[in-house]
Amino acid sequence: MQIINFIVYQVLSNETIFLGLVALIGLLLQRKKFPQVIDGTVKTVIGLTVLSSGAGILINSLSPVVTKLNETLHVRGVLPTNDAVFGVVLRFDTIAKDTVITFLLAFFLHLILVRITPGKDFKNAYLTAHLMLYHAAFMNVTLPIVLHTNDFWTITVGTILNAIYYTYSPAITRKLARPWMHDVSTLGFMDQVGSILAHFIGKWFGSSKPEQDADNMKLPKWASMFRDNTIVLFFLMPIIFVGIGLAVGQHGIQQLAGTGAGSTNWIMWLIIEGFTFTAGIVVLLQGVRMFIGSIVPAFKGISDKFLPGSIPALDAPTIFPYSPMGGMFGFLGSTVGCILVTFATIIFHSPVIVFPSPIIMYFDGNVMGVFGNKAGGWRGAIMAGFITGIISSAAVILFYPLTGAVYGSGLTWSNIDYAIVWMPIMYLLKFVRSLVLGF
Repeated sequence: MQIINFIVYQVLSNETIFLGLVALIGLLLQRKKFPQVIDGTVKTVIGLTVLSSGAGILINSLSPVVTKLNETLHVRGVLPTNDAVFGVVLRFDTIAKDTVITFLLAFFLHLILVRITPGKDFKNAYLTAHLMLYHAAFMNVTLPIVLHTNDFWTITVGTILNAIYYTYSPAITRKLARPWMHDVSTLGFMDQVGSILAHFIGKWFGSSKPEQDADNMKLPKWASMFRDNTIVLFFLMPIIFVGIGLAVGQHGIQQLAGTGAGSTNWIMWLIIEGFTFTAGIVVLLQGVRMFIGSIVPAFKGISDKFLPGSIPALDAPTIFPYSPMGGMFGFLGSTVGCILVTFATIIFHSPVIVFPSPIIMYFDGNVMGVFGNKAGGWRGAIMAGFITGIISSAAVILFYPLTGAVYGSGLTWSNIDYAIVWMPIMYLLKFVRSLVLGF
């Protein structure tokens, strides 16, 4: 019994070790050479460890400032960013374990659904492993609040909903992007349903004439530096931290910083905390890259054997090269939209203040801009980023209170599909529960 307890509660309940074992088994099943098996397994484990360390940096830099803001203004301040909120989830042992189980079961159910679903457009293997993991975490914090489910039913419902989404949503972007992606790959980034919105916004506000295409326009070379998300965050996060600090006030920030005569100025302390947050993102993304670079080949080997002829559904940056300037215009539009939501939540005394999200502005903005540009040129790209940025940020006000264990952490999930797919689904499930059970 001691051995069984050790295996179940110490090994399999630890998401890092458990996923390392999954990578090990996946690589062994593919009959990889011994050095490749070791490489993939070690980098999966270390990648998740680095990811968790980066998340710790994020939480330690952001949480005290947001907590002080909440105390000062009696509101809930929140920054939507998937990577960071996943780090919060990892701190809850039971939820972390259930997240890994949901992640794995949903992936394998997804493979089965792809195999049995007829139609070329549905033959897509969702391989964005880190986002699948983040979304499994979303299910495991929201479903207990929405449906009052125990661990078993949370995992069951979360697995089914996730597998359906992973299977059928990439068909949307595959069909929309076929004229310019030529079925090489499709999108798997929690933006698939949102791409429909970006496409039609582009059509409504722009023109598909070649001379209107953003990629046919000549812009200053210096603008290209903002394609590096580290540079974007370097400039953006200190501004966000200073903005929060101004809302809190000098006295509150000095209490946090312990500033006094001869100490660091409170504004400078906020700027340095912004740099620290950026460093945390860089560390976390390094862990993500190491993790997905190791776990995806193990998963892809399984999907290739099980789903011959399918194409991969991949991360957002795989879309960017199809319209570099369209993506840039989408990013600019999304930035304006997210900042407007922040000001609106402050001016209208919203119970939740939504800070501008790096994920929404940069990654979503770029994806929406590509689809908007392909449908309606540069104006379509700007408006697609602008409108979806507003929707993504504003929806946080409604779904943040549903996030259970992470509510109050100052972090939550982002991406347009959380706003137009998962937030409505959660409220629908909550309504159905109230009809059936009466509470």
